[in-house]
Amino acid sequence: MRRFEVEIDMYGDWHVIPDTAGMHQPAQCAHCNGVYDLGTVEVTARYTDCSMWKAPCCGVLVDDRGETGWKTFKDYRRLDRTAGGTQ
Repeated sequence: MRRFEVEIDMYGDWHVIPDTAGMHQPAQCAHCNGVYDLGTVEVTARYTDCSMWKAPCCGVLVDDRGETGWKTFKDYRRLDRTAGGTQ
């Protein structure tokens, strides 16, 4: 039997906590909810305000402008690597 952790948010919704063991900078994709390590992605372009790469889970081109405030929609969210929850 496979075991996994679940957290319940303030609205009573259940969310599965992804396994982030062995990842240096875990992130969850906003497009497909896949989990990948930001430390292992291959950056395809660097600009003055952002870096871009293809998400290994779904192949969508993503960037880090969501962390700087340039975009309203973030392409990923960072996960806490020790507990598996969000930061």
